[in-house]
Amino acid sequence: MKTDVIFIDQTLGYGLEHQGLGTSEFIYIQRKIAALAQVMFDVSLQSLVAVLDCGAVAVKDIRAGIAPDARQVALAHQSGCSKVKVNLNAMDFCNLAAPVAEALRQARARGLAVSLQLTGNCQYSSARLLQLCWLISKYEISSVAFVDEYSDHDPLFTYGALLNLQQQLPCPIEYCGKNGSGLATANALGAIKSGVACVAVAVGGVAGYPAFEEVLMGARFLLKLPLAVPANIATCCEEILSYIGQCVQPTKPIIGSDIFAHESGIHVDGVNKKSDLYEFFTPETVGLSRKIVIGKHSGKAAIELKLKELNIFLQPTAVLTVLEKVRSLAIRQKAPVSDLQLQKLVHEVAS
Repeated sequence: MKTDVIFIDQTLGYGLEHQGLGTSEFIYIQRKIAALAQVMFDVSLQSLVAVLDCGAVAVKDIRAGIAPDARQVALAHQSGCSKVKVNLNAMDFCNLAAPVAEALRQARARGLAVSLQLTGNCQYSSARLLQLCWLISKYEISSVAFVDEYSDHDPLFTYGALLNLQQQLPCPIEYCGKNGSGLATANALGAIKSGVACVAVAVGGVAGYPAFEEVLMGARFLLKLPLAVPANIATCCEEILSYIGQCVQPTKPIIGSDIFAHESGIHVDGVNKKSDLYEFFTPETVGLSRKIVIGKHSGKAAIELKLKELNIFLQPTAVLTVLEKVRSLAIRQKAPVSDLQLQKLVHEVAS
């Protein structure tokens, strides 16, 4: 397993194509995402050209996605791109058409780093792998990105298939999973565990890619890779998503505002005594804070903890009375009890 993971970001490309980002927004989001981890940006050449006109966009860490066409190779080169990703159907490399071969030859002649993106799956016969090896060697391909377009794989299969491909191919490979079966993050972690150093991600999991923040945290805390996690990752991701017209659901893993909210009496008591019983990482790790929700499931410990937060002292016997009133009110209004409502109940009991 490699420790130097590169996250291939798809967020910026999505924003360009679906939200029509202007140049200043493009640059701002690019910097925000680059601050999360080591990143390379995948952007379609057509979208990239639209924001390159002002000349202020740095393309050093951008890879332009192109069709296997010599004219697009030339345009990418003229635009200052040093890296291109050529999209190929998994069948294309078996019988390489003349225009495809010419595009790859042109890219090599212009000194571009060429990555092949193969859509389909990660399983190939020995004969086809030999053809792919020939193609990689002949055109000096920098890497091959395998796309699980239809979310067919599970993490164990992904791990094994990518491990085999790395042993067979003479260049680094990348993995691009999709979330059609809800396994995108797990598959991305399976890819990293197999030794793949480049995985496609998107902040918040937009467009069905593995969520950037989930893969980063999983690699850091589950796979124990020495990756830094920005202390403001939740706020940063929320801001990035707002620029591309997306919002963060309160229960979104890693960055949702309510993921550290606890109501149940036993949960609150446990978290208060030993937080890692219910929290795999601390709220401060991602820039969030713990919330004690007062409602029908609350217990005595939750009421005491909440009163302490509100700097309210109450006799232990009175706490039990407040608890009864809290549960009754929460059931009647079918919602948690707010701080203001709790303070009113405390006042009733104390007076």
